[in-house]
Amino acid sequence: MIDLSKEYNLVSKNINIDETIPLCTIDGSILQKVVDRSKLNFRVLYMLESNISFNYLNNYNLKEDFIILLSKLPIHVAIYILEGIYSRKKRIYDPLTYLRSELQIIKSNHIDINPKYIPSHCVMMRKVVISPTTMYLLHPTIETSNRVIRRFRDKMDNFLRIQFVDEACGKVGSSNGNNIYALYNRIYHTLNRGIKIGNRHYEFLAFSSSQLRDHSCWFFASTEDLTANHIRDWMGDFTSIKNVAKYAARMGQCFSSTREIQDLPVNNIEEISDIVKNGYTFSDGTGKLSFSLANKIAQELELKYIPSAFQFRLAGYKGVLCQSRFVRGDEIKVRPSQYKFESSHNVLEVIRCSNFIPAYLNRQAITLLSTLGIPDNVFIEMKDLQVNELNKIFNDERTAIKLLQKNSDEYGISRELADLVKAGFLQIKDPYVTNLISLFRLVMLRDLKKKAKIRVEKGAFLLGVLDETQSLNENEIYCCVTDPNGRNGRRVITGTCIVFRNPCFHPGDIRVVTAVNCKNLSNLMDVVVFPATGYRDIPSQCSGGDLDGDDFTIIYDERLIPKKKRIEPMAYEAQRPDYIENVTIEDVQSFFVNYILSDQLGIIANSHLAKADHFETGAFHGQCIRLAQLHSEAVDFPKTGKPAILSSVLRANTFPDFMEKHDKPTYISEKVLGILYRSINEEAFNPCYQMVLDDRLHVQGYKTYVEEARKIKRTYDADIKGLMNQYGVKTEFEVTSGYIVNTIINLERKKSRDINKSVMDAFISIRRHYRKLFEEEFYGKGTNIISPVAHNRMRAKAAAWYFVTYHPAELKGNPSERMISFPWVAYDVLCDIVNETSESNVNNVINIKPNVKNKQKTAGKKSKSNTINVLPKNDDINDDIEVLKRSLN
Repeated sequence: MIDLSKEYNLVSKNINIDETIPLCTIDGSILQKVVDRSKLNFRVLYMLESNISFNYLNNYNLKEDFIILLSKLPIHVAIYILEGIYSRKKRIYDPLTYLRSELQIIKSNHIDINPKYIPSHCVMMRKVVISPTTMYLLHPTIETSNRVIRRFRDKMDNFLRIQFVDEACGKVGSSNGNNIYALYNRIYHTLNRGIKIGNRHYEFLAFSSSQLRDHSCWFFASTEDLTANHIRDWMGDFTSIKNVAKYAARMGQCFSSTREIQDLPVNNIEEISDIVKNGYTFSDGTGKLSFSLANKIAQELELKYIPSAFQFRLAGYKGVLCQSRFVRGDEIKVRPSQYKFESSHNVLEVIRCSNFIPAYLNRQAITLLSTLGIPDNVFIEMKDLQVNELNKIFNDERTAIKLLQKNSDEYGISRELADLVKAGFLQIKDPYVTNLISLFRLVMLRDLKKKAKIRVEKGAFLLGVLDETQSLNENEIYCCVTDPNGRNGRRVITGTCIVFRNPCFHPGDIRVVTAVNCKNLSNLMDVVVFPATGYRDIPSQCSGGDLDGDDFTIIYDERLIPKKKRIEPMAYEAQRPDYIENVTIEDVQSFFVNYILSDQLGIIANSHLAKADHFETGAFHGQCIRLAQLHSEAVDFPKTGKPAILSSVLRANTFPDFMEKHDKPTYISEKVLGILYRSINEEAFNPCYQMVLDDRLHVQGYKTYVEEARKIKRTYDADIKGLMNQYGVKTEFEVTSGYIVNTIINLERKKSRDINKSVMDAFISIRRHYRKLFEEEFYGKGTNIISPVAHNRMRAKAAAWYFVTYHPAELKGNPSERMISFPWVAYDVLCDIVNETSESNVNNVINIKPNVKNKQKTAGKKSKSNTINVLPKNDDINDDIEVLKRSLN
C-alpha cells in the first residue's frame, strides 16, 4: 500500500515505513499548485496529458520550470522527448532533470530529430479511451484518412476518436452485471456534454458502422468558424431518412477510410436499373466502370496490377464497381441500391481493391461442414499436412518457398519472403529473414490452434461481383484466379464447388454451386462472379450477403463438398424498423448508448459455437437454428435499430475447451474442433539477434552512398520505432511483416486482424516513401521510370543501405535494440545482386565475434555466442575488414 501511495504521490517517495510521522495542520498556501499548461502547443500538450493519463508523469512533479523549458523547445523535439517517456513505460519522478538529460544526449550525440513522415493519404489520429473512472489519451497513430478529415485537414487537431470500455478495459456490454446502467450513464453524459483537453472542448460528431461495433465514435472541438453541425451539414442531406439507426449509418458512410483518386473528377455518373426478381435484388450494391478508369485508379494507388473490382464511395453512393467491357472513358454506372443519401461530393474514393487471398477454414465453417457430413479425418489430415510443412520450413527451402507462396497476403510480404529464401538468405541464417520466417510459422500455428484456420489449397477468398453479361445460368459461378503455375499465370476454376460467407451459422449458408468457364467474363480476375439469373441470388443465400463489398470463400476440394447438396438457405426477414418524423443528433446519441446496452452479437456467436459442439446434431439442432436467426437480427441491429433478444435457454452456460473460457464451466470437446485444438502446442517467439554479414552484397562503388544511407536509416528507424510505440508492438520484425504475435498494450480491444491491418497500412505507406527516396535519383528525365543506365548505381546504393545496417563497424548498443529492416526496403535489388553473383558460396564464412573479451580467440574460430558471419570477397572489402578489426579491438 505504501509503495502504491508513493507511485501516486500520496506520500514521499523516500518515506521510511518504520518512521513515526506526526499528524499536523499545514498552511494551504504552501501546497504546490497545478502549473498552467494551456499555453503549450496543443500537440505537445496532448502528448504531456497522454503520459499523465498513463501515470508515467504526475501533475505533482510538473514544476513551472519544466513547463517553461518544454514550451521553448521546437515542437517536434518536445514531442520526441515526450514519446520517449511513453516508450519507456516507467514513471518519471523528476521530469525536469529527465528533460535536461535528454536534451544533453541529443546535443552531445548530434541526434537529428525530424518530424515523422506521414503519407499524403494518411493522418496522425488521436484517440481517447474512456472507462467509468478514467480517461486514457492514446498516442497518435498513422491511419488512412477519410472524406471528412481530408476536407477539414487544416482542423486535423480538432478531431478525436473516442472509445468506451469497462473498468478492466474490456468491451462494455450486457454482461457487465449490476454496474451496467452506471456505465451507460457515463457514456451518455460524455456524448451529451463532451470532454475537455487543454482549452479545447470536444463534442460528439458521428460514428461509422465499424466504430459502432467497437463502441467508438468521432468527436470534434468547434472553432469560431467551424462546428460539428457545420461538418454534418457539409457531409450531405440526411433529412429524408426517418429511421435513427439508418440515419446514423448514412452519416458514418462519410467516415470510411478511403483513398481519394485525385485529379479524377467524376462528372459522368449514370444511374442504371437494378436487377430485381421475386423480391430479391441480384445487383444489390454493385455497379460498373471501364478498364481505362480501373487503370487510372491502379496508377493512382501505385498498384502493380489492374484490379477487376473496387469497393468505393462516391457522393452518397457506396458499394462495388466492377470492370465492364461495355463502359467507356471515365464513365461510372451506379444503381439505386447503391444510393444512400444526397451529396455533392463527386470525387471517387476507393476503400480497397479486389485481389487473390488464399482460402482458409475456420471454426464456424468447420462446424457447418462437419454437421453436413464431412468426416473428421479430412480436417485432421489437412491440419497435419500444414503442421508438417511448417515444421520443415527452416530445413527445407523448397517447402519454405512453397508455403510462403501458397499463403500469400494482401501486402505481398509472404511473396517477398519467398524471393529472399530463393536468394539464399534463409540458408545463411540472415537474422531479418530468419525472424520473419519464424514469425510466419508461429502465427500460422497459433491460428491453427486458436481459430482452426486451415489452409485450403483448392480455394480462394474473393470479392463478389455480378455477371453483367447474364451469361451464367442459375447456380453457376465464374472464378478465374491468380496461379503462378497456371497458364498465363491464371487458372479458371471449373466443376462442383462450395461457396460461403463469413460469419456463417446456418447449415444452408454453405451453398453447393457449379463453376464454369465463360469467355464473356474472361476479363475478370480474382473475383467470384455470381449469376443474374435464377429464382434467388446466391449472395443472399450465404448468411444474407450482398454485393456491396462482401467477400466469399470458394472451395473446389472434393473432400469438402457435402453430399447433402439441397439444404435450404435460411429464410430471414429483417425486423420492421421504427420511423420518426425528424431525427436529431440527440436521437443518434441515444441510439449509440442503446446499441451498447443491447449488443449481443458476440454472445450469440459464442453460444452457437458452444451448443453446436454440445448437441449431437450439431448446427442442425433447433437451438442452433434459432441462434443463427438471432445472429442475423443482431447483424442488422445497426441498420434497423431493433436488437436481437437472446433468451436464457439459448445462452450457453458451459463451453468446450477449445473456446478457452477459463472463467466459465468447461468440458473437453470430443468433436473435431476439440481434437484439432489439443493436437497443437503453443510456442513463443524468441527473436534471433545473431548478425550475418553477407559479402555477396558487396558492390563496387557502394561507399559513395554510405554517409547518406546512415542519415536516411536514422529517420527510417525512428519511423518504425514510432509505429512500434503507437501500436504497442514489441519487435521490429512484427511491424514489418504483419505477423504480430502480441501487443504490449491494447486499450482499444481491437481484434488481432484489425491491429494487423492498421499496422501494415501504416508500414506499407512508410516503406513506399523510403523506397521512393531510394530510387527517385535513378528515374529517367521527366519520368517515374528507372533509367536502364542507372542499374549499377542502384545496386551500389542498395549495398550501402545493407552496409550501414549489417557491417560490424556500424553495430552499436544492445543487440536486441538494433533495427535491421532498413535495407530490405530494396529487397528486390538485393536479391538481384545475389542472383547475379555467379555460384556464390554461402557456406564459405569467417566467424568474427564482436566485443571479444578473450583476445586469443581469432576471427576464424567458430563460437556459439553472438557472431557476425562474413562472406569473403576481394576489392575494397579489405579496407572494411581493417575497420572491423579496429572496432573489435
